[in-house]
Amino acid sequence: MSALFRKNAALFFLVLFVMSYKLYSQDEYNKWVLGIGINAVDYYPTNEPGMGGWFDQITNARDHWNIYGPKVSATRHLKNRFSIEASMSVNNITKIGELPANNLLYFALDGNIQYRLLENGRKLAPFVYGGGGYTWVEWHGAGTVNAGIGTNYWFTDMIGANVQAGLKYNSPDYALMSHIYYSLSVVFKLNSRKKTSWAGKNCN
Repeated sequence: MSALFRKNAALFFLVLFVMSYKLYSQDEYNKWVLGIGINAVDYYPTNEPGMGGWFDQITNARDHWNIYGPKVSATRHLKNRFSIEASMSVNNITKIGELPANNLLYFALDGNIQYRLLENGRKLAPFVYGGGGYTWVEWHGAGTVNAGIGTNYWFTDMIGANVQAGLKYNSPDYALMSHIYYSLSVVFKLNSRKKTSWAGKNCN
């Protein structure tokens, strides 16, 4: 299983690198945000068989959350208030709802479209997101449909924090269970120079 994870992770980052190089070369003013942090997986409040109802005890981190890491992400602004995020997450599942689990390896690749709720230039930048991905728990893997909310808070022009919470839904026809997914990351804004300042330097 570890060999399969390494293969998929390597392919994911190769595609991400090629995309970022190509897009950067097309427009040097494009802004990228890279993030690294931890994540939490909660199976309980998802209305799955043997679990609680929708959003039941959703804040009960002590009894239901699997907290681990890392989550590694790259986000690119697309147009207006839209951005796209690609991420890789690793977790160690020790509880499925109120049931103990034997250190199950969790690995996920996700791609989500974000829509920023406030105008650009604010320290607090909340957004909603939707998208999909593919998640493995040990040998079982399946696609998910993702939806949730999040926010960036920028301490400086380049460094901030990112918090996200959402549902990763999987069809009951597959062995993978739907779950609530949380993440907390430190984020770094790349290529953040303004066009006017760059032009000014080259005019001198």
